[in-house]
Amino acid sequence: MQTTFQRDDLTFTYITEADLPDIVRMLAKESVCRLLSFGPNTEQDTRNYFEPLVESIGKSLAKNDLPSDHVFSIRKNDGTFVGQCGLLPIAFSPGNFLLGVQIDDTHWRQGYGEKSCRFLVEYAFDVLKASRISGDCFSENIGSKRVMEKCGFVAEGCQKRYWHKNDEVYENLLFGLLKNDGQ
Repeated sequence: MQTTFQRDDLTFTYITEADLPDIVRMLAKESVCRLLSFGPNTEQDTRNYFEPLVESIGKSLAKNDLPSDHVFSIRKNDGTFVGQCGLLPIAFSPGNFLLGVQIDDTHWRQGYGEKSCRFLVEYAFDVLKASRISGDCFSENIGSKRVMEKCGFVAEGCQKRYWHKNDEVYENLLFGLLKNDGQ
């Protein structure tokens, strides 16, 4: 089973234990987490979330099975950590996946978010045979909104007063992409 994918100047690999220090470092940053629903995280919080994913993904891949959760590290071809991205299945909605991309702030505004989103769209439809990909972001997260729009996602709604973070309340923008939309 293929676990590593090359796209332009980036390599996407199913996450392993070796990726966790980079993910921990990235998700401890206020700048990275400011417009995310979580974080900044302690090392233990990040490990508590990602270690079961790493274990589950590893077990599936060892049996040559597709994992249920598809979480990838993003690296430049020279090995430099760029971020992480993933597709998580939506409960009780077969063929529907939630897309997520987090890029380390040292690599913002270099096109890596869009490249990562395009990789996930291709992977979802070609490998997972998804019928739909869902995405969301804080209304203030202009970068995430633009990335999804550039990748063909359609704005589907706005949830008012949805996210509560740091004594502030944010709207949640909803996006969707169907199998034959924008491709």
